[in-house]
Amino acid sequence: MSELLSGDAVVIVCLALGAVMLAFEAITPGMGLPGMAGVGFMAVGTALMWINHGSTAGLISLFATLVISVCAVLISIKSASKGKLSKSKMILNGTAAAQAIDAERALVDKTGTAATKLNPVGEAEIDGRSYSVLSESGFVMKGDRVKVVRTEGKRIYVRKVDA
Repeated sequence: MSELLSGDAVVIVCLALGAVMLAFEAITPGMGLPGMAGVGFMAVGTALMWINHGSTAGLISLFATLVISVCAVLISIKSASKGKLSKSKMILNGTAAAQAIDAERALVDKTGTAATKLNPVGEAEIDGRSYSVLSESGFVMKGDRVKVVRTEGKRIYVRKVDA
């Protein structure tokens, strides 16, 4: 059994399988399992190289592993901006969710009317649309004028405007 583990074939298979799994993770949207497995295989291959062939071969293997990993990260970044990954539902760029967040940010400094009592949460109509809002100025009566002061994610904070 030790002859099998000490053979160069196992080292080559571990390093090659690790590189393939990292490349697969880099170009396809996923949950990271192939990438983690790829790093694990490359670590085992590098360790076996170090044990079987000494520190020089181990360092060369480690350097090659790092270069492959950096290339995989760069490919992932490119894919996230322009490739397959950019079309994935996991990336918000250009999706309805991202557009909704941008639209809510555009509400800052706009005024509207409290459609319900804000105690401190309620509904307000701003630019003809109804939004769930949170009052920073405490209780606001239905029909009072409000101004959007900030947004945090999906939360819209308003303050009562004095007439």
